[in-house]
Amino acid sequence: MLSGGSDGRIHVYDLNTPPDSNDHVRIGSVASVSRENRHRFAVTTVSWFPFDTGMFVSSSADKTIRVWDTNSMTPACIFDLDSHVHCQAISPIASHCLVASAAEEPRIRLCDLKSGASTHSLMGHNGSVLSVAWSPRQEHVLYSGGVDGTVRIWDIRRAAACLMSLDQHNSDNDALADTNKAHGAGVNGLVFSSDGSKLVTLGLDEKIRMWDAYTGRNTLVNYGSLWRNRFQWYMEAAVSGPDVWPPLLYVPSDDQQVLVYELNTGRLSRRLKGAYGRVTCVEKRSGLQELYSASSDNEILIWEPAEDHNSTLEDEHPSEEDAWSESGEE
Repeated sequence: MLSGGSDGRIHVYDLNTPPDSNDHVRIGSVASVSRENRHRFAVTTVSWFPFDTGMFVSSSADKTIRVWDTNSMTPACIFDLDSHVHCQAISPIASHCLVASAAEEPRIRLCDLKSGASTHSLMGHNGSVLSVAWSPRQEHVLYSGGVDGTVRIWDIRRAAACLMSLDQHNSDNDALADTNKAHGAGVNGLVFSSDGSKLVTLGLDEKIRMWDAYTGRNTLVNYGSLWRNRFQWYMEAAVSGPDVWPPLLYVPSDDQQVLVYELNTGRLSRRLKGAYGRVTCVEKRSGLQELYSASSDNEILIWEPAEDHNSTLEDEHPSEEDAWSESGEE
């Protein structure tokens, strides 16, 4: 697992570390970026190269996206974007090697790992771009969320690349009408369902919305008003895999917890409490029902289903059996 911190450093962890005598798991890093090679400011996102863990990509407030050699933990390529980078995204299925950037500028830049240069830019947002995500089904389709409250869908092969701007009211406006707004404030989080058919957007209006990824229509699922999202930083949520039913949405919240919703109904199922700082991101582990949450208290917590409810977990509906507990921390 990769993690990046506010000190500009990146660490690699072995998730197969066995528990100690008290059955707690405390995982130390097996490799780290040196102080000489680290980002100058906070790391905003990190991601493995989809087809080879010998490489990974990071973005930072130091205005760069860097491609790293995992073996040497040194940068193999640096893209200088001249703007604070909120996040980067690389397609999990694409034959191309393009990294999309969301930065403090109205354009999305596509950085080519093969050439080491930016290929072209996507223009359409009014103000900073806060989030980007590639479609898990169509390798040339990209989604972006901006400070202007819009979520835009792009086909990077086309000259007129923007296909649609999502409209929370499902009106009959033109697909690119200026009045189309996904949220009442900036959109700083995007995550797809496991089958790619649904898109979840997180807004600075503290609303969570789910969209049909094929039609672009708002599904009008109500996730309530308990979630907190006040900071204009990228927020990474997660959706459970196909082995979990009903599918669950895990959303980090500014009030030191992770909220667990039933994806299709918006019903709040659990609150995962254990962090002592603002939870900034969550990530699930493929093939296992394990969830990882990171927070501003410099801790990464591991959560897993448990038979007995733990004091760190507040059960919203005691009759349910999808209990989660904190198993350990880094």
